[in-house]
Amino acid sequence: MHCIFGYGSLICADSRTRTGVSGDAYPVEVTGIARRWSVPVPDYGATALGAHPDQKARSNGVVFIVDDDNLSRFDHRERGYDRIRIDWQQVDNLGQRSLPTDHPLWAYVGHNTDDPIPERPILQTYLDVILNGCLAINPAFAERFIATTTPWQHLHNDRHAPGYPRAMKDHSRHPDIDALLHRTLPELLNAR
Repeated sequence: MHCIFGYGSLICADSRTRTGVSGDAYPVEVTGIARRWSVPVPDYGATALGAHPDQKARSNGVVFIVDDDNLSRFDHRERGYDRIRIDWQQVDNLGQRSLPTDHPLWAYVGHNTDDPIPERPILQTYLDVILNGCLAINPAFAERFIATTTPWQHLHNDRHAPGYPRAMKDHSRHPDIDALLHRTLPELLNAR
């Protein structure tokens, strides 16, 4: 068995289940990982999140358990990223249950440090998936995600014609997501 640190779309249970079978998600914050909109995705013309080693940074997300077969499925999903080992000492538990520290912990880190540009924006449907997962934990967790992620620029509203391949089918959280963005990133939301 293995554990994966999900810091973007893997925070969302719906998104995880589209790839494989995973155990319960444990909310955590990891020291030594900086989260950036930095990975160009030519398949759908966007910029995805990447994690990058940075001893001063902290990123929240979830830890979930997978078996060997499902680890291979997540490896395939995260092609273009490297899977690296994370020391459990870097992990702060944000939940009530004990973390499964008897399993190796992995994170997918990116190579690129490109910023979003108009031709490769942040897709709203991708952000919706992430914030849906964050809000399922609690609103403060979603605000922490926003505060520990950079750079926030070039958000493209593709909700009417989703460009993200794992876009949410359930749109009931859109008002909550928009309210969160209005509170935390009003300039980004207004430029969308």
